[in-house]
Amino acid sequence: MKPNLTLANHAGRYWRAGFLDRAAQLLNPAGAPHGRWHHHGQKALYLSGSPEGCQVALRVYVEKTDPPRGIFPFQISGARIVDLRDATTRAALGVPLPDIHAFWADIAAQGKVSPTWDLSDHLRDLGLDGLLSPSRSRPDLTHLTLFNWNAGNGPQVIPDGKPEPFDPDFALV
Repeated sequence: MKPNLTLANHAGRYWRAGFLDRAAQLLNPAGAPHGRWHHHGQKALYLSGSPEGCQVALRVYVEKTDPPRGIFPFQISGARIVDLRDATTRAALGVPLPDIHAFWADIAAQGKVSPTWDLSDHLRDLGLDGLLSPSRSRPDLTHLTLFNWNAGNGPQVIPDGKPEPFDPDFALV
């Protein structure tokens, strides 16, 4: 039996960290030209399944001189995604967990193509709206990446409340 790779009409509450003075831009695609799940002009919206997931995901990017951040809640609806947290789904796609957790920036810096880019290209070609993935540093946490949103019949992403505090010293030892 072939596993069902999509979660039709996936919905839920997700969070995205951002600078408080740029809250109106939080539904813009990732600003960097490359990321774990996007490259070469592709767009992606990176969210986390919890405020803690935002803290974990951003901790390597936080600078002492950064403006204040918040963790903003969003309601997601109608997203056709693949759940890469599921081992059966990864096996059906032929993608081992180490490929999902690859250090994509190091690979790209060597002039190579990250396996995450190959996978996201494949998922985009399948017409999926995005993916759920386990956090690399904290596999108990979930991240949601959308390839498209708030356009036509695709997934809808709307603000869902006030931001929670962001701790710039989160998990520093």
